[in-house]
Amino acid sequence: MFVAGVCSLGKTAIRFVKPGAKISSEYYIQHVLKPLFKNDIRKLFPGELINKVVFHHDSAPAHSSGITQEWLRNSGIKFISKEHWMGNSPDLAPMDFV
Repeated sequence: MFVAGVCSLGKTAIRFVKPGAKISSEYYIQHVLKPLFKNDIRKLFPGELINKVVFHHDSAPAHSSGITQEWLRNSGIKFISKEHWMGNSPDLAPMDFV
């Protein structure tokens, strides 16, 4: 399995998940979200552009958990909360339908 992101300004690095790894909220935060926002998002959205980022991910359990949602809030990351997700939308999550 791998994790990647796309936006109008480019793409993120591809991060491979270790075979057999359980994708818990903690794993998702440590190995996906923290590197994503520390490295990729800052490069794609330099300077003040970072303030325009609104993050979206799908409804996988590690994404929708209270722990992950709280980490995003506490980190000051704007995101679409799980209450406002549109289910199974290829328009919002195109990589799920590739």
